[in-house]
Amino acid sequence: ILAVSIAVVIHSLSTFEGGPHNGPRPIPQEAVPIWQTSELHWFVRFFMGYLYGVLGHVATMTICPSVIDRHNPTEVLLAQECMKRGRSAEDLDLAPLERMFDVNDVFIDRPEGESGNPLRVTLLKKQKSPEIANHPNAPLILFMHGGGFTVRAVKKIQSMLIFDELLKLDGDGTMMDSATFAMVEYRLAPEHAYPAATNDCLLALNHLVKEMGLGKGGVHVAGSSAGGTLAMETTLKSLDIVDTFFVDEPVVPFPTTATADDNEEGEWTVDSLSVRRYAYSRMPPVSWLEWSLRAYTGIETVTVSGEEDNLTLGTMTTNVDITGGAMTASEWIQKRNDIDSTTLLPSIPLPRLILVTAMGDPLRDGGLAFKEVYAEALRKEKELLEQNYSNIAKAKGERTDDLPISKAKHFETYSGHVGFYLFEPASFSLIMKEWYDEMYDVWQSRIRKQ
Repeated sequence: ILAVSIAVVIHSLSTFEGGPHNGPRPIPQEAVPIWQTSELHWFVRFFMGYLYGVLGHVATMTICPSVIDRHNPTEVLLAQECMKRGRSAEDLDLAPLERMFDVNDVFIDRPEGESGNPLRVTLLKKQKSPEIANHPNAPLILFMHGGGFTVRAVKKIQSMLIFDELLKLDGDGTMMDSATFAMVEYRLAPEHAYPAATNDCLLALNHLVKEMGLGKGGVHVAGSSAGGTLAMETTLKSLDIVDTFFVDEPVVPFPTTATADDNEEGEWTVDSLSVRRYAYSRMPPVSWLEWSLRAYTGIETVTVSGEEDNLTLGTMTTNVDITGGAMTASEWIQKRNDIDSTTLLPSIPLPRLILVTAMGDPLRDGGLAFKEVYAEALRKEKELLEQNYSNIAKAKGERTDDLPISKAKHFETYSGHVGFYLFEPASFSLIMKEWYDEMYDVWQSRIRKQ
């Protein structure tokens, strides 16, 4: 009776709206039922793995249009009403930020030609922290929330957990006493397609650093899920500003074979071994991942009956590289060389990377691919430094034994997509400690240069 009851419950939880069982498209042969994924944390495997499909509702957005004419108010309202249930996660985001931190909002005007209201950036500081003017070496942490570029998912909860942990690690408040933690409320798709979200993150970073004077003690960029992808591109395009970046389980599409061969206009897909193995995932649902990718890149969802019914779940494509070149090692070196074109030598090393991937996460392989891309960029950087640094340093009268070398650290968790924040406290503390140590090294180097 118990076995039958469990089977009935699992079956009922497996048929959530927008899930793999509720559509006509074939499920990958490599897909493994959640209860059989022994690599997952037991609680995620047997409980949250099934309940999230019922509680999260994001998969309900897959029936909504992925392209919206934002100049048509009726079309926008109808689409937003369709997405309302999937976006309800923001309404549940009730982290008590105001009780834990000093909270202020900054509204930044967008450049001429950019649509939307002024960009909202929420600034968190330690309660009753000293004025910034009294602590010129305070660091800045810029955080981009996840949600498939279409939802503001648990941004307050993650921000609260991360900033609170960093403050605890700081102990006596030596470095973080006047630090600023900034949350970017970037524009969402499908109302605003790529690169609107990236442009907002770049606008926020440049305004906070160059206009408000924040980050004199180090500039650190962070993002989770879709926010991790934004952190990658924002860092790539701000190498003269960013010191470290924390990339947590990013959405990383792969180039199709044709794209890789011709290096011209091609297509990208989230299809990978991890997407196929975890095709039954509820966090995030693969069907919603595909829809979000299309919404973010302005690709119309095909609604003609039967036109995509035979396409395996997870294999849809888009023609836009949403990483903005961050998945190309040479792009990191070129961007750095552009900053110091007179010597073709990085004046400072590439930013230090903290990367997190997760077992049970359909996006795991994308994160691992970025690990290899950035490792290759670091290898190329080291070769460039070794070839040129000695002669240039001698010409400038500098030491030749202080070769600046970047670092990258990778952590694997086992609670599915962004689950380690709640289900792996030891892992979360370790990862935050490693990131804090990198911040502290940057902070110390700024003090020594004064």
